[in-house]
Amino acid sequence: MTLPRNVGRYEIIEEIGRGSMGVVYRARDPRIGRIVALKCVAFSFPLAPGEEQEFLGRFYHEAQIAGRLSHPNIVTIHDVGTLDSDGHAFMAMEYVTGINLQEHLAGGGRLPFPQIAAVARQAAEALDYAHGCGVVHRDIKPGNLVLAEAGTLKILDFGIARIATANSTKPGRLLGTPNYMAPEQVTGLPVDGRADQFSLAVTLYHLLTGERPFTGESLTAISYQVVNIMPPPPSRLNQSLPASVDPVLARAMSKNAGDRYLNCTEFASDLSQTLAAWKEAADRDAPRTLVTAASGLNAGVAGSLPGAGPFAPGSQRALVGWGMVVAVLGLVAAAPYLLKGTTRPGVVAASSSAAIERPAENPPPPPSTRAGSATGAPSTPEVRGLFGFAPLPPPPPIKPAPAPVVPQGSLVIELLHRIDRGTLNLRVDDREVARERFTGRTGRNRWRRTYSVPAGNRRVEIRVHGDGLDEIEGVNVDVAEGGKSALEVSFTPLTHRLKIRPIDPAEARP
Repeated sequence: MTLPRNVGRYEIIEEIGRGSMGVVYRARDPRIGRIVALKCVAFSFPLAPGEEQEFLGRFYHEAQIAGRLSHPNIVTIHDVGTLDSDGHAFMAMEYVTGINLQEHLAGGGRLPFPQIAAVARQAAEALDYAHGCGVVHRDIKPGNLVLAEAGTLKILDFGIARIATANSTKPGRLLGTPNYMAPEQVTGLPVDGRADQFSLAVTLYHLLTGERPFTGESLTAISYQVVNIMPPPPSRLNQSLPASVDPVLARAMSKNAGDRYLNCTEFASDLSQTLAAWKEAADRDAPRTLVTAASGLNAGVAGSLPGAGPFAPGSQRALVGWGMVVAVLGLVAAAPYLLKGTTRPGVVAASSSAAIERPAENPPPPPSTRAGSATGAPSTPEVRGLFGFAPLPPPPPIKPAPAPVVPQGSLVIELLHRIDRGTLNLRVDDREVARERFTGRTGRNRWRRTYSVPAGNRRVEIRVHGDGLDEIEGVNVDVAEGGKSALEVSFTPLTHRLKIRPIDPAEARP
């Protein structure tokens, strides 16, 4: 299709998107040299007589309202107008480069939990700001959320979605994405900011589990689920999620708007706190290793000044107290060997704390005149330990219990890259499996490794670092016992974002 040279005064550079409401171009405003995203709005169905003027009037009104929104997480609207030739409306908006979350999910990509919490917080703050200005988005979904540079979230299509759904009660004109719509939108009831909260919760459910909560083969089937069926708890679909997340999302996705949170920020705060508390508890319950314990004690000795080291002020007393206990136990254990052969004639062990010297009734003969064995060799002197008792033999070694046998499978990682040298870090179920260096030559390089991992559904996260790239992506993988699963990892030169897709192990080259 041939690109138009101009739309109004805007010079068209390229087409960057197309949908049921028209097409989006990357364009240039020649007056100030600014690059914009130009959305030309045109419905894919004909308008009835009189509806065109009604639509244009509503379009301008909503664009004026949305144009007054000024928030760092909302894409700014610069201009609005119509084309004289066909009457189609257009809107010039802030041009944002980044990762569209819908494209990210469609490619099998996942976000780490902390980044999902950040997405929830930024989206909630922007939505509550818009609701305070009297604007309801009505079409929050992954496709309208973009992660720009430095992790900043941008919400698209404010001022468009409300217009698009204005005729949604008419037969055959339900616009938008019903998988993310609130029940009151599907049934044609009045909506407010709580509808956006429902859609945000559905979007976060999708980000956390990789699955849409409401699916079906037809619009009727999807709409029925949205209105009547609660989806499975997200922790059932993603077993790495804490169960405490389930009631938070369930409340935000309540069928009755009155049962939801008062605002989006309250919902996002609950979700973030739940994920943070779960992470802290997991870190706290992790068993300490001997190395960790030793380093902690050393840090306590070095940090003997008030407030230093792993102990609070007053830690010197705690450290000295434990030191005395350790010293006494050490003397008890070593006493049999320290006292061996050192008892002098006339000295008898009297107590655990002192020895009292007194004349012996029958002093033993000097070592040189003591009786020996039949062969003339000196006999072994009697050994008496602490309190006059012979030392106990050392305890038998404790045999560790055999480790449980965990079924294993193979995971093949194939990295396609154009990096001279870098590092790949592989984590499975939040445990590091490998950290390896790789190198490349000019052009596209292929790097492949096979790892043994526990069988089952596993959360796999891969981080690639090198040549200015430092990205991490995750995906859930079913690893068969005794079988192979394979993942292809690549990144786009334009966005420097990793992409992970499952492939047949036979596709991975040796």
